[in-house]
Amino acid sequence: MDPEQNDAQAKAQADALLATRRILARLKVGLLESGEELAIGPTEEDRELLAHDTEFRAEDDLRVFAEWHAALGTDPQAALLQMGQRLRRGPAEH
Repeated sequence: MDPEQNDAQAKAQADALLATRRILARLKVGLLESGEELAIGPTEEDRELLAHDTEFRAEDDLRVFAEWHAALGTDPQAALLQMGQRLRRGPAEH
């Protein structure tokens, strides 16, 4: 495989992971602010990830998340719903 293609894939994967981490942090904060009880609350790392959050970054994270899921052949909306459900009931309950 082409080393440049590997580098591009690694960067895309790292970008998708960071976007997912910020989306998850936003979900935690949003659910708590709406009064829901969570199995997993926001961590210090979540707060750091969102310290300088902007609407543009949130929109871009959703775009990156959707592109990554499209590349994997999975549904980004279903993944977001599943993330929210796991936050509400905990990671061990599937």
